[in-house]
Amino acid sequence: MIYYIIFLLLYPLLFILSFFRKKPTNNLVIQTAKIGDYVNTSIMFEPLNKSDVVIDKVNIVFSQYDSRINRVLIINEYKKNIISKMQLAFKIFFNNYQNVYIVMPNSYNLFLGQMSFSNNKTTLSTYTDKWYTKILTLRMKKIKHSVNDLTLDSYLKLINPNFTHKNFIKTIQKPIIKSDYKFISTSTFNIGVSLTAANKLKTIDIQTWIDIFNILDTFECNIYIFGLENENSLYKNLINSITIKNLKIISLLGNIDLKYLPYEISKMNLYISSDTGNSYIADAMKVPTINFAGPCFWMEQRPVLKESLIIKSNACCVPYSSVFKTEHQEKCNDIFTIYNKQKKDIEAFITKIYKDFQF
Repeated sequence: MIYYIIFLLLYPLLFILSFFRKKPTNNLVIQTAKIGDYVNTSIMFEPLNKSDVVIDKVNIVFSQYDSRINRVLIINEYKKNIISKMQLAFKIFFNNYQNVYIVMPNSYNLFLGQMSFSNNKTTLSTYTDKWYTKILTLRMKKIKHSVNDLTLDSYLKLINPNFTHKNFIKTIQKPIIKSDYKFISTSTFNIGVSLTAANKLKTIDIQTWIDIFNILDTFECNIYIFGLENENSLYKNLINSITIKNLKIISLLGNIDLKYLPYEISKMNLYISSDTGNSYIADAMKVPTINFAGPCFWMEQRPVLKESLIIKSNACCVPYSSVFKTEHQEKCNDIFTIYNKQKKDIEAFITKIYKDFQF
């Protein structure tokens, strides 16, 4: 609410200054969420062609190499105090954007949208809307989004209500930055794995990983563990818990620069994880995925490649974690536990992909 009061107080000044701005050009996309949401937002960059972005610092390595992005504004650099927040707001105002799309509609981002003084401001109306959201979104076009709506479709409808994810290709970078790493062999059947999403709620339990690796052990393949160095304790726990005969497991924890991550994941023939940023990178790189929905509303956000297998949770309390509402506490146990039918589905899915691989 305080942001809208500030905007109202500044409105007369902004109105006068607006006559002295340059002609409106370019698009602005405001998406300040983390990697997975940024990957899915990247589908917007295709129809927009050229855009400026307001993003979280973790995504700078993707955006700064993207030919579809002109200017990158890092939200973290402006959130220290009210003065720095206003600096970003006025920077956006003077850039005079023709179109502004607020993909992450929190109060500060909506304030930035208002401060753009653009005639075409569009945002999402979600299940997290508060009473003051109606005020912060005055004179904005709103696209209704629910947990039953695929985020890719909702993001594209910000641009055109007739767009769907089937019309455009999701690409995290354009072009993809290639590395000269020699970590990954391309002559073997490669399976990428993320043990966690840096979120306890999305961390698959050890018993489920044992069940998964028992299935994988029936195939001749290399397993690559992707993630951060601080996930080594999870990795060691896994290694100490499984018994395998045929698998070669290679840890890449902490070894891949983020800017090269899409390229390295593209070398996988399959990617297995819960709802992680890496699973969406794999999906964007046309790598088949097995995605464990766990606590998440799988209809809302999931890999969409044709070769995708969504493993829904058998727990009675799910789903309860949505894209625009972060959960921090477990609602029940065993949300990733899989039963015989799902194990057979997983094995059949891998078998089909495995048969298509040319050794």
